[in-house]
Amino acid sequence: MSAPLITVETGVIVRDAAILMTEKKIGSIIVTDAGNPVGIVTERDALARVVSLCRDPCETRISEIMSSPLITIPKETEILAAMRRMRDDGIRRLGVTEDGNIVGIVTERDIIRAVSISSLTSFSTLLRKRR
Repeated sequence: MSAPLITVETGVIVRDAAILMTEKKIGSIIVTDAGNPVGIVTERDALARVVSLCRDPCETRISEIMSSPLITIPKETEILAAMRRMRDDGIRRLGVTEDGNIVGIVTERDIIRAVSISSLTSFSTLLRKRR
């Protein structure tokens, strides 16, 4: 999970959000309205909804390209349930909530990494038993 959460308000222009994402080395950013999460923008969103359409990133508001509503899961959600949610909704990132507040983002890559590490651990245990 990526934390702390990096956010921008709906009125921010795409260029400023892209600069912030570049500085923080993140691939997505949560969009808020008066501090409340209302959507998410990814690098892919910027390419598909701004660059490829020749829109001016200095004139386009982040709210115009965000995916909304922000789909979230509770922090206690099991990995398999998160994977299913991503698959069912056709998304690669989920907001993670704790006590009703968004506390981070879990990505498809985070899940793959966690499953891979778990698989390696299981496999190494199996190898030790065979010796």
